[in-house]
Amino acid sequence: MGNNKFKLTKLALALGLTATLSGCFSDNDNNDYVKPPVPPEPTVDVAVPPVAIEAQAGSVTVNIVDVKGAALADTVTATISFTSSEDGLLTAAGNALADTDKSSTASSFAYTVDSIPANGVSYDYVISAAGYLNNSGTLTLSTTDNVVAQEVRLTPRTLADSDVAIVADTKTLAELVPAGENTTVSYDPASGLSISGDKTEITLPQAINKAGIAVGGSTVKIKSGTQFLDKDNQPLTTVPKMTVAYFANEATRNDEEGEAAAATSSSLDAFPGGLALSVASDPNSTAQVQGSFTSGGFVAIELVDDAGTKVKSFGEGNSITVAMQVDKKTSNPCPVTLPAGTTDIKAYAEANGFKNGVCTVAAPVARKIAVGDIFPVWSYDEEAGKWGFESYGEVTDSGNASTFDVSVDVNHLSYWNLDYFNNNKCSSVKFDILDRNGDANIAETTILLEINGYRRSFTSRNGNYGSATFNNPPGFPVKVKVLRNGVNVLDGLSTDTDSTASALSVSNICDLNDKDLTLTIAPPTIVTKKITTQLVCSNTGDFEVGTPPVATPALVRLFKDGNFKQTIYSKGTFNLNLEQGGTYSASYLNYNTNVWTSTPVAANTTAATFDIPVVCEVDTVPVSGSGSGSGS
Repeated sequence: MGNNKFKLTKLALALGLTATLSGCFSDNDNNDYVKPPVPPEPTVDVAVPPVAIEAQAGSVTVNIVDVKGAALADTVTATISFTSSEDGLLTAAGNALADTDKSSTASSFAYTVDSIPANGVSYDYVISAAGYLNNSGTLTLSTTDNVVAQEVRLTPRTLADSDVAIVADTKTLAELVPAGENTTVSYDPASGLSISGDKTEITLPQAINKAGIAVGGSTVKIKSGTQFLDKDNQPLTTVPKMTVAYFANEATRNDEEGEAAAATSSSLDAFPGGLALSVASDPNSTAQVQGSFTSGGFVAIELVDDAGTKVKSFGEGNSITVAMQVDKKTSNPCPVTLPAGTTDIKAYAEANGFKNGVCTVAAPVARKIAVGDIFPVWSYDEEAGKWGFESYGEVTDSGNASTFDVSVDVNHLSYWNLDYFNNNKCSSVKFDILDRNGDANIAETTILLEINGYRRSFTSRNGNYGSATFNNPPGFPVKVKVLRNGVNVLDGLSTDTDSTASALSVSNICDLNDKDLTLTIAPPTIVTKKITTQLVCSNTGDFEVGTPPVATPALVRLFKDGNFKQTIYSKGTFNLNLEQGGTYSASYLNYNTNVWTSTPVAANTTAATFDIPVVCEVDTVPVSGSGSGSGS
């Protein structure tokens, strides 16, 4: 360093001058000795080694993407709200969480966990971001699975011509009047919505018709006289805009997709909270029952004014109509048919196969939906991240060749879903994944469980692709596929293979527990790369003698081809197992600034470091005590 060289040169001059002075005597006539002045003791500025943070018991990471799987723009601020207890959660640095730790422009949230109880711990959360619909999830840790990550998809409030079967739009209420129609819309906080002229209601229809993928739609109808009340039952002072997002269930794709094909993304991947969940077993109880939804379609409805205030209800006696067009290929895992002429759908449903929306049929035989079927209706509290049963609808024939109709009146605003909820037949199922040689699979893969209206994927976030565990598995027949680079590579059970990729149909996935599934692929070449997360001094201009980097715990996310693959809670050093030829990158968190740094990661055996800059303290010490640091 130039600064270092300059200071050491001054030091050498000082030492030389001291030696010269030590030989001098007074020149007075008496030759009296005069003691020379004591020169200042030479010193040097030495960096003090930074202090690594304390390692915690585990970590949780939420990676956020849009419906297409891309990271949100860095101008978008996402917020996480925990709807369960936050006990045990800490920042990456090991500090208590503050409000600032719950917002991010990095499309992710990552925390450490100070301790994990013997019976594990779960954290429920809701993700929100301006311009997007909320989504939610649950992170569950155990003493053996202490590093947990999830990926959450957010749907924009305006979305058209998407690759996924979702369509969304936001309009003012006046824009809902078709051009040329003689209809006037006005709003008064006291009297509510006024619609006059040709019609007495306004509608916002959404439809999807993707050949071979999805068909369906929704129509939201608002009548004249509807009031717009917030969660405190107070009227909005200004007219709101309406957002309607419709999610098709891709039943057509699932029905027509080939054995070797597999969709890498789906509208159901963005389903709020996922399709495996728990719901209240009784409206008057907090007891929960675990199971899975089979969806007939989902619609998110929001009415929001310019101040961001949301409409929650519509006034005494008022409701809006949500009409859904449901793909005829949708699976019904709990068939209960309403007798013709029955007027009280709820009473009949609760007495003949449902309890608070949950299927109670002893041994239901799944089939496609049909006219007269009872279809439970559920609502989603986007702030609490919970689904709740609302009512029952009836499947009717509209004359359309590909869809049936289900229409319900709702008295509050929410996300609405037509869903069958079936209990799971086991609490979890675990099976091993083998390559074609019979060895534990090491190739990066994703396991899919699918049926018409249901989809659940499992991607290992800890680098172990040799097994899969599904907690709360579906309680109805499903097909199993294993994706490798977007293609199904599942051969079948290890006891029944033919070297041909195909879907594995199971009537009860619990039967796969402790079984082996074999793939058609050979193992890829894996290289092991050692990584060190370390603190390095950033203020190099403040000292002449440096200090070696200090290994430190840190949170790391691994990506391949831009897709989130793995989360690592480094304790200072760790190994990455990478597929040779893959294009990888990593993002590691500077816990001092809460900023993520992204860097390429070569798929080779060359060790690498992830340097976390930190301002080091500096000590000024005598030259003799300067040590032999890297800057000496």
